[in-house]
Amino acid sequence: MRRHHRAPRTIIVIGGTALAMRRLREKSLDIDIFHPDDAFTEIAREMEERSGYRIDVTNRRTLWGEIEVLDIESDAEVMETLEIEGFSVDIAAISVETLFVIKASSMRDKDRADLNTLMTATDPAKVMARAEYLIQSLGYHYLKQEILANLLAEMQLVLLDAVSPSWFTNAPTLVRDFGDFIEMEFGVHIG
Repeated sequence: MRRHHRAPRTIIVIGGTALAMRRLREKSLDIDIFHPDDAFTEIAREMEERSGYRIDVTNRRTLWGEIEVLDIESDAEVMETLEIEGFSVDIAAISVETLFVIKASSMRDKDRADLNTLMTATDPAKVMARAEYLIQSLGYHYLKQEILANLLAEMQLVLLDAVSPSWFTNAPTLVRDFGDFIEMEFGVHIG
């Protein structure tokens, strides 16, 4: 990093790496990082060579699919500060709620396998509050409905329970915009 004359002040870990940083998983097979600066990819390659771990870096805020995490920097929580070659670098992990929404909406088996573990560190009302914000980044109403339906279906499977109005106590915009849809799809009145 010295030859780059600077180190990133903060590295945001995502995916399995965020689960490991939050002690919700023992380890990750690779290191998944979000960093907005394209130049960070070169630093990551150096880190990969030194560490022996595969390091995947993205600067796309869509991470795994359609949902754009516009506030990824403020959503991430500093978990550890490292001193590397005289530089102080914060390692931050995206929130459990963001991970849950993104993994549930991805519909990938490997992501769905993490949902039970993630739910142990949060609750449905917090997940839906986060979903309310994240779903707003989607451009099309039908896509918002599809993501919301996938999320609610996955939450039902994880919680072994039907959709409940209590899940929406912190998500008034979802209630306003999608209450009829949720009632039609899931048979529960939330508004």
